[in-house]
Amino acid sequence: MAIAVKLKCSECATVREVCVKPDDKELVCPVCGRRMQNLTPQEHSEIEAIQKKQRLFCILSLVLFVIAIVCLIFWVGKPSTWASSDTRPEANMGGFIGAIICALASMVLGILGSLKRFVVEF
Repeated sequence: MAIAVKLKCSECATVREVCVKPDDKELVCPVCGRRMQNLTPQEHSEIEAIQKKQRLFCILSLVLFVIAIVCLIFWVGKPSTWASSDTRPEANMGGFIGAIICALASMVLGILGSLKRFVVEF
């Protein structure tokens, strides 16, 4: 599987985003033409494992964000039945609390999902 990294050339300081594949033999700078050996299989698998975890955190973050929106809709929505016509029903705080918890969890997972970026300098 290809991994997304930023390549930085140490001679001309060119930075570009590239998907590095494990079967590529060399990393090449398009500006100055400098070449370097590709990442080792161990380095490639470590970066790939970290990026898979980050992708999972991002997906979970989006799911929790949608759940938070649904909880807000349930909280704002009208109650389906009235207890009696002369008393006002109490506010349903469960939806609001659920929305806050899901939104905070979504924020934390989103931060964890975007915490590490890899720069390969050659």
